[in-house]
Amino acid sequence: MEHGTPTCLGVDVVKQGSRLSDFVYSVAVVRDGVLVKVEDVSASRLVRMIWEHRPDVLAVDNVLELGGSLRNLLRLAKLLPPGLRLVQVNLDEEGLRDLRAVAREAGIELPHGKPDSRLSAALAALLASRGFGREVELFSKKVKIYVYPGRSGRAGGSSAERFKRSLRSAVAQTVRKVEEALRSASIDYDVALRRSRGGISSAVFTAYCDRERLRGLVKSSTGHDVVVRIKPVVNPAFLKSLVSAHRDQRYLVVGIDPGIQVGLAALDMDGRIVALKSARGLDREDVVSLLLSLGRVAIVATDRQQPPEFVRRVAAALGARLYAPERDLSTYEKEAIAREYAKLHGAEIRDSHARDSLAAAVEALRSVERKMRELVEKLVEMGLDRSSLSLDRYKARIAEGVPVASIVEEVIAETLSGAEPPARVIEAVHEARALAEENETLRRRVEELERSLEVLDLEKKQLLGRVRSLEDEISRLRSVIDSELASISRDLMRDRKVYELAQRLANAIRDLDSLRLEHERVREQHARLVYALTGIAEGRLIAIRSVRTPEQVRELKDLKQGDMVFVENPIPEGLREIEPLVERLGVGLVLPDSVPDDVLSEIVDGMAVPAVKEVLHCALEGVAVVSSDARKRMEEVMEKVRRIREEREARRRGLSLSDLEEMVREYREIRRRLGEDESGKVALS
Repeated sequence: MEHGTPTCLGVDVVKQGSRLSDFVYSVAVVRDGVLVKVEDVSASRLVRMIWEHRPDVLAVDNVLELGGSLRNLLRLAKLLPPGLRLVQVNLDEEGLRDLRAVAREAGIELPHGKPDSRLSAALAALLASRGFGREVELFSKKVKIYVYPGRSGRAGGSSAERFKRSLRSAVAQTVRKVEEALRSASIDYDVALRRSRGGISSAVFTAYCDRERLRGLVKSSTGHDVVVRIKPVVNPAFLKSLVSAHRDQRYLVVGIDPGIQVGLAALDMDGRIVALKSARGLDREDVVSLLLSLGRVAIVATDRQQPPEFVRRVAAALGARLYAPERDLSTYEKEAIAREYAKLHGAEIRDSHARDSLAAAVEALRSVERKMRELVEKLVEMGLDRSSLSLDRYKARIAEGVPVASIVEEVIAETLSGAEPPARVIEAVHEARALAEENETLRRRVEELERSLEVLDLEKKQLLGRVRSLEDEISRLRSVIDSELASISRDLMRDRKVYELAQRLANAIRDLDSLRLEHERVREQHARLVYALTGIAEGRLIAIRSVRTPEQVRELKDLKQGDMVFVENPIPEGLREIEPLVERLGVGLVLPDSVPDDVLSEIVDGMAVPAVKEVLHCALEGVAVVSSDARKRMEEVMEKVRRIREEREARRRGLSLSDLEEMVREYREIRRRLGEDESGKVALS
């Protein structure tokens, strides 16, 4: 046996059930080409054996049989170690083969009759070790990474909004870390974000790599504030191999509305709605796989003038033409287009995402509809049999931008390439005549509509004339009113004394309003001062100096050791600039109570700046009145900051805090002994 032969674990089902816990499997282990173990185990024991033996290959003769259903199979597969290859030994490039024939080809003779479960498991393991079979990829080369809050955000009472912002900020930080990790490893990814005020409420990453490559970069975690979940994605090709559904090839015009909730609308070349849906968490591969299952996509459309990157990539993956309108479609336009089209085709629009995708698809189809009609009319005019031609294929060529004349030449060449029976020619002539009669009916209908339009245009002109007449009458009446008002004003102001008194009264009223506002402001300020002075006299409150920004602390004079300064806007960059000044003067900073706890922790623990949060009871020019408890709390924080600075200094010098404390104790002991010796000498003398 060659060196490096993989370890293979063969599995065959002994007993099935509706749940995985009901399953019993026969398991065979082949190492270096030698069968070393065969036993019957439960599903949980099977998973544990795989993790213990860490085989290179898990060999079966029927993949779906492992779980009995696709749901159970995927549940079992997600418990297996990353990197484990799943091989179906009786499958090759030509398709499914008889297991006995594969065994004979490998030189293994089987007894007559159906082999039991243990023999089937051993046979699967041996065949896989000799290179037979084909790997079945249950999961795509992509992984979903979900990031969302660990708590609901409903707690907090009056501080609920601040609590929610804190959660969103934590989610945003985690999202940035995941993005940095993926970029640092050069992993291609998409991300769909749900933004909220103050941060990000949730995010879904689609990393285009296998789960093994993410090991050590991104980890699943359940934190107090943020949850990170990593889930592999089922391989669409594997699903297609399980579901043998044949679809006729058809050409589609597709509209896409990307985002957390992706909207999809697919129309065939005759404008019929093939699909109209929206779903959460779809990525590029999901969308491409779904569209390929519906048919061949000729156009991928969006409702925006600048197509989103998601739509660009889907169009490139499908090899389809990208359509974008000349300007962004408004919500009103999309609502009108989608509602009318859905009503015409008997479809239901469930949400705005499906609506936007349908409007984009309809606009894209309308952009080529005229040329499609021109193609059909030319075929009718030439008497060609449309039913014998792949007309949708030629319509798709129009969608790709090929001129109508070139396509007509292709149709003629296709028609000449085969001998058409006379019956089909007669049928084509009858069809052409029927279409000509239909065109004549439509032409008469257009003429009737044009006559109706002329009548409506005449009525419109009459109504516009009536509107202009009414506007002239309104203008005349306004002139009369203005003239009457001017006459009345002149009569009232004829007496100069009355006019002067009126002016003085207006000025007095204006001054009175200004004084009233000033009085209210002074009264409010007086009330705050009374409250502050009373609190200071009773010892409940204290007055400290106040600045707007941290940088203004430098401008304060006569600061003493232990003084406190209230900072209205504690900008972190400003706090870092004055950190040496605060440390040198021994000053403590009092911050507004609106400062988040994590920011306060960063200031105290990270910057080593003594700071506490307090409610501002009163604010005057350069003075802030806060609770007297702030001084006691500040002393505690200053002591904490002093320890932090000592620890940092000790680490800088290579000493720990315990080393410093030991040195202090030794120094005190030496001083004590010296003192005793001195007192003894004095006594002797």
